[in-house]
Amino acid sequence: MREKERLLNPQEPLRFIFSHSALREGWDNPNVFQICTLNETKSQDKKRQEIGRGLRLPVNRKGERVHDEHINRLTIIANESYEDFARSLQAEFEQDYGIMFGKIDVIAFSGLIRPSDTAENSLGQDVSKIIWESLVANGYLTADGEITDKFDPKNPHFELALPEEFAELRPAIVDTIQSRLFRNRVVNARERHTVTFNKQVQLSPAFEELWNRIKHRTRYRVQFDTAELIEKAVKRISEMEAIQPIRLSMTRVGVDITEAGVEADRTLEQRTREAAPVRVLPDLLAYLQKETELTRHTLVEILKQSGRLSEFRINPQAFMTAVGLEIGRALHDLMLEGIKYEKLASQEWEMSRIEPQSETELTRYLNNLYEVQNKDKSLFDFVEFDSEVEKQFARDLDNNENVKLFVKLPRWFRIDTPIGPYNPDWAFVTEREERLYFVRETKSTLDSEDRRTKENQKIRCGERHFDALEVDFDVVTRLSEVAM
Repeated sequence: MREKERLLNPQEPLRFIFSHSALREGWDNPNVFQICTLNETKSQDKKRQEIGRGLRLPVNRKGERVHDEHINRLTIIANESYEDFARSLQAEFEQDYGIMFGKIDVIAFSGLIRPSDTAENSLGQDVSKIIWESLVANGYLTADGEITDKFDPKNPHFELALPEEFAELRPAIVDTIQSRLFRNRVVNARERHTVTFNKQVQLSPAFEELWNRIKHRTRYRVQFDTAELIEKAVKRISEMEAIQPIRLSMTRVGVDITEAGVEADRTLEQRTREAAPVRVLPDLLAYLQKETELTRHTLVEILKQSGRLSEFRINPQAFMTAVGLEIGRALHDLMLEGIKYEKLASQEWEMSRIEPQSETELTRYLNNLYEVQNKDKSLFDFVEFDSEVEKQFARDLDNNENVKLFVKLPRWFRIDTPIGPYNPDWAFVTEREERLYFVRETKSTLDSEDRRTKENQKIRCGERHFDALEVDFDVVTRLSEVAM
């Protein structure tokens, strides 16, 4: 327990910890991915503490937080109904904080973008209201916006009824509703299916040709002008919101002790005041150097020209965080403009890794599997999907006569970028001409603006990577956008 940093080392043999109290308060280890409860937990507080140990963002070997949703996942092996616990916890949040789950707001679809809209204009609140009213009229939502049992995307025969003008938005609308559906939050581990690997497809000339084109690893070089970086960073910092001082709030209440118990419902005094300026300031340049890996001279120039340095004393931590974030964004923009990839002669992805090595690798959850109809076109008889958009794309690939072969690339197939690894989703070959396309999962209404920006930046790096391999690359949301 005193040397938990050792767990970050891949060479560390320790992987399991057995303890009767380690998962309670006072033990902070972010890299907990599986929790197996061997005793029956009666206490709700203890159960919350146990789950909370695994709900922290993991860190890598450098101690940096990892935001990859495929890695940042907690698995609970329980001997009791965690679904009942999750439901009761949700009910408490609704009662105590007024937060409503499982309801769709009238404006929930306002941020959606039509796939055919090249300008990427969002639908807006008026159009979102039309979609919402259609869902209510068709029985998918109640008049209060609650999701009904009629909305059941797990049913293979389910198809969301919508006006024809919104047909192309159907997968995105389903994903938006599912993101608010509680019954999809808890997955029953017993509802699993073992997929079958098709060795004949792997040995086919079409797949061999496909793999030979995409298997090469690359490395990137970045060139940027320091003066331009300073200019962009200064502009970003000068436009950020004003740093607010630390505020201290104090509430004094009256406590009455009666035969019914202790009551504290009388507020006697409530005050809020700003904290005094910090006397001992942290090392601003050391923090920014660690965050951006830029020289002290460059950072000094950025801070001087920004005209915001006087706000450092107001709230040092908020200032450092905000400035570091803006400099990092300016740096990423420049790096992506000047990034170049080159193929490594002796490094490539081995095709043998495609074939599963154990039955565990073949086991998938039933609720996110699409059954392939044309078995000779795919490596597996089922394809795993993460959204309704992906499911629809898999169905289109399967049913399109011009597609000779398609594969969803494994998660270990990653391209290095300055802002983290990028994992393209699909690779496929067409009949008319052997072309390769990659498609990213779209979650425009679920992700923050910052996350969408990072994803787009990674895609741009992926484009440069495949340019170096002389492989066609494209980003689409549906198969009809691909010229075949």
